[in-house]
Amino acid sequence: MIIKSNEYETQARKILANNIIYFRLKKNWSQEDFADELGTTTTYVSNLENAKRNSRIDYIGHIADTLGVPLEQLFVKRNSVVNHRIPRR
Repeated sequence: MIIKSNEYETQARKILANNIIYFRLKKNWSQEDFADELGTTTTYVSNLENAKRNSRIDYIGHIADTLGVPLEQLFVKRNSVVNHRIPRR
Protein backbone atom coordinates (compact mmCIF):
# COMPACT_ATOMS: atom_id res chain seq x y z
CA MET A 1 0.00 0.00 0.00
CA ILE A 2 1.34 3.44 -0.98
CA ILE A 3 0.85 6.20 1.53
CA LYS A 4 0.48 9.65 0.02
CA SER A 5 2.54 12.25 1.82
CA ASN A 6 1.63 15.91 1.96
CA GLU A 7 5.32 16.68 2.41
CA TYR A 8 5.93 16.94 -1.35
CA GLU A 9 2.93 19.19 -1.82
CA THR A 10 3.99 21.44 1.05
CA GLN A 11 7.56 21.66 -0.21
CA ALA A 12 6.43 22.47 -3.75
CA ARG A 13 4.08 25.21 -2.46
CA LYS A 14 6.91 26.73 -0.40
CA ILE A 15 9.32 26.72 -3.35
CA LEU A 16 6.65 28.25 -5.61
CA ALA A 17 5.78 30.87 -2.98
CA ASN A 18 9.41 31.88 -2.50
CA ASN A 19 9.93 32.20 -6.25
CA ILE A 20 6.79 34.26 -6.75
CA ILE A 21 8.07 36.69 -4.11
CA TYR A 22 11.57 36.63 -5.61
CA PHE A 23 10.46 37.47 -9.14
CA ARG A 24 7.78 39.94 -8.00
CA LEU A 25 10.37 41.89 -6.06
CA LYS A 26 12.80 41.81 -8.99
CA LYS A 27 10.11 43.69 -10.91
CA ASN A 28 9.69 46.08 -7.96
CA TRP A 29 6.01 45.16 -7.76
CA SER A 30 3.95 45.31 -4.60
CA GLN A 31 1.47 42.53 -3.96
CA GLU A 32 -1.21 44.92 -5.21
CA ASP A 33 0.71 45.60 -8.43
CA PHE A 34 1.16 41.87 -8.99
CA ALA A 35 -2.50 41.14 -8.24
CA ASP A 36 -3.54 43.78 -10.78
CA GLU A 37 -1.23 42.27 -13.42
CA LEU A 38 -2.60 38.78 -12.71
CA GLY A 39 -6.19 39.96 -12.66
CA THR A 40 -6.80 38.74 -9.13
CA THR A 41 -6.90 40.01 -5.54
CA THR A 42 -4.14 40.84 -3.08
CA THR A 43 -5.64 38.21 -0.76
CA TYR A 44 -5.06 35.53 -3.40
CA VAL A 45 -1.49 36.73 -3.97
CA SER A 46 -0.84 36.79 -0.23
CA ASN A 47 -2.14 33.22 0.10
CA LEU A 48 0.13 32.11 -2.76
CA GLU A 49 3.15 33.84 -1.25
CA ASN A 50 2.48 32.31 2.15
CA ALA A 51 2.11 28.80 0.65
CA LYS A 52 -1.49 28.61 1.85
CA ARG A 53 -3.02 28.16 -1.57
CA ASN A 54 -2.80 25.42 -4.18
CA SER A 55 -2.94 26.51 -7.77
CA ARG A 56 -3.68 24.69 -11.01
CA ILE A 57 -0.72 24.19 -13.31
CA ASP A 58 -2.30 26.31 -16.04
CA TYR A 59 -2.67 29.19 -13.58
CA ILE A 60 0.96 28.74 -12.53
CA GLY A 61 1.75 29.17 -16.23
CA HIS A 62 -0.19 32.43 -16.15
CA ILE A 63 1.84 33.52 -13.11
CA ALA A 64 5.10 32.70 -14.94
CA ASP A 65 3.96 34.63 -18.02
CA THR A 66 2.96 37.61 -15.90
CA LEU A 67 6.34 37.60 -14.17
CA GLY A 68 8.10 37.14 -17.51
CA VAL A 69 9.94 33.96 -16.52
CA PRO A 70 9.91 30.38 -17.82
CA LEU A 71 7.55 28.14 -15.86
CA GLU A 72 10.36 25.94 -14.57
CA GLN A 73 11.99 28.95 -12.87
CA LEU A 74 9.08 29.00 -10.42
CA PHE A 75 10.17 25.57 -9.14
CA VAL A 76 13.91 26.18 -8.75
CA LYS A 77 14.90 25.85 -5.10
CA ARG A 78 16.48 29.14 -3.99
CA ASN A 79 17.48 30.61 -0.68
CA SER A 80 14.50 32.03 1.13
CA VAL A 81 13.68 35.61 0.39
CA VAL A 82 14.27 37.10 3.84
CA ASN A 83 11.94 39.92 4.86
CA HIS A 84 10.67 39.91 1.28
CA ARG A 85 13.83 41.59 0.00
CA ILE A 86 16.32 40.45 -2.58
CA PRO A 87 19.83 41.75 -3.12
CA ARG A 88 20.00 44.42 -5.83
CA ARG A 89 22.65 44.05 -8.51
